[in-house]
Amino acid sequence: MAKKKTSTLSDSLPAVPAHDTVCTLLHLPEETASALDEALSLQAETLSPFDEDDTTAAWEIVGKHNGVITVYLAVASNDALSVTWHDTLRDRGQLASVRLEATPLCWLEALPERDPALREGQTLVLLRTARETLLILFAHGRAVALRGLAPTVLDAEISREAMRLLTQAALENLLDDSPLTGVCYTTTPNIAGVLADFTVTTPREVLFTDDEAEHLLQKALRRRSDAKKTFDLTPQIWRDEARANRMRHTTIVVGVFFGLIWSAAALALFLLPKYYAQRAKDTALRIQAHRTAYNDVVDLQERVGLILRYQDRRFSALEMLRLVCAAKASDMTFLSATYRQKQSLRLTGQCGDTSGVYAFKESVQKDERIKEVRINRLAQDAKTRQQRFDIDILFVTESEDE
Repeated sequence: MAKKKTSTLSDSLPAVPAHDTVCTLLHLPEETASALDEALSLQAETLSPFDEDDTTAAWEIVGKHNGVITVYLAVASNDALSVTWHDTLRDRGQLASVRLEATPLCWLEALPERDPALREGQTLVLLRTARETLLILFAHGRAVALRGLAPTVLDAEISREAMRLLTQAALENLLDDSPLTGVCYTTTPNIAGVLADFTVTTPREVLFTDDEAEHLLQKALRRRSDAKKTFDLTPQIWRDEARANRMRHTTIVVGVFFGLIWSAAALALFLLPKYYAQRAKDTALRIQAHRTAYNDVVDLQERVGLILRYQDRRFSALEMLRLVCAAKASDMTFLSATYRQKQSLRLTGQCGDTSGVYAFKESVQKDERIKEVRINRLAQDAKTRQQRFDIDILFVTESEDE
């Protein structure tokens, strides 16, 4: 099956090869840990061949052993970084939002993972890919020295740098009496011979393709990104530019947002009066169209009400007289009757005794049309010895009847 093509520079995680920087592995006492940033800032100024204002430095602790801290320090020119990465990251919208990693840090993790033999003894490693050429000296699994060269460097230059690397390691007592072996990780065969003069055995040669090399690098980059490593060669000027871009973008978004709100408010103020005026006009037209039918309905309702009221004789004078005549006692005589239509009936009269008057009241009160029966006067007439009475009978009103 065909192998998947490597990611291009535009969609891979950003990383700066060693030959585009001035880099080294420093071995410092653990006592310097409390002032490490200050010490490494001074070391970066000493190491840098660039103008101070055009420089970005970054470092990371890569190991601790026997009271010694091993630190990877890299210094890069802002102009050189901009040529390769500025426009690419800006176009991707990642300027100063993703770390600008160093490839040697990735290889220091990826190579021992791929080849566990590097964790034993002392090994001089030559890594040669389409991106770069690296010389790394491992002592019992720890990287103690490295050199970064261009991918097109000649074998003679590799040999000279290997000699300098080993000489420096010997002067700094980074090597012991263990035999030195060699390994070449390369995309071009038959280059292991450049290390043959420095190792006790013939160096091993491990071949892989450019795609495989890029895959290993990107895998290490992603792992370091997920682990939130702090090494970052992003220049401060890029951070300032990214901050200004964010502020400009925020200003534009806020401006557009309030512009839309203002436009919507202005449009509403212009259209709403016309809209409601049109609605009022339409409503008036509908009312006018139904006015005749409405008036006819109202007139018909009034006529029906009149007919119903006329037909309703429950509270008529005749019905009320029938009610009181049916309820009066045999010895009760009515002397006068005053009728108020659908409101009340007032009676005056006389009766043989008071019990007949009260019996009359109770009998009339039982009728559902009667709201209340009031005996306003009940007294004995001195001449006739009859009980004279005045009674008000109040009818239930139409609203109460409903």
